[in-house]
Formats: sequence, structure tokens, C-alpha cells
Amino acid sequence: MTAYPQTALAQQASIPVSDARDIGPNSVRFAAAQFSNDAPTIVLLGLRSERWPVVRKAIQDAADNGARVDGIHIGPIDAEPALEIYAKGQLVTRPINPNTIGRIELTRLIQDIVGEFY
Repeated sequence: MTAYPQTALAQQASIPVSDARDIGPNSVRFAAAQFSNDAPTIVLLGLRSERWPVVRKAIQDAADNGARVDGIHIGPIDAEPALEIYAKGQLVTRPINPNTIGRIELTRLIQDIVGEFY
């Protein structure tokens, strides 16, 4: 099992982090969609542990700039890599590889989604 320093993000931005690495990707997606009514939720599948700090920093930067995120759902690490953002119960991003997206690009994407949907 890969360890992710989940509490650091939760403490900094008050964003709940769900460790759902032991359930199927579709169950993780379903849960994320259910909690995206007031602010977006983010699903991370197949995330390499060394990329977690980059993703965490991007989400923190977006939150620091006023973009609320209601939750992060970390799914199975052996799933096809995917970073998915849900808003208003729907997937609103195209396929994104969490192991290659840049911090600034992800921060802007989160801010854009918050601006468009909330």
C-alpha cells in the first residue's frame, strides 16, 4: 500500500480526503459525484505517490485563491491513471493523467471549474 500524506492537505485547506484505494474506481466516481453539489470534488486514480505533493499543492493553491473544493477521493493506485473533477453531480473534465499534469495547469483548471459551475 502506498502512503499519501493526506492529513497535510486536509489541515491546510479543510478539504476532506477519502482514502478509497480498496474499492473499485466506479464506486469512487459515484461517491465523488454525490458530494459535488456545493463545490467540486476530485477523484485521483492510479496516482503515483511521488506525484501527490504536486497535486496537493495545486489544490491548495486553488483553495488559497478562493476556489472551494468539497473533497478529494483517492481511488485504487493500480487503476488507469485519471484525475477527474466532478461538479453538480457530473464529470466535467476530460481525461487527465494525474502523473503528468502540471501544478499551475491544475490550479487554473480547478479555479475555472469553480467559476463556471458555482
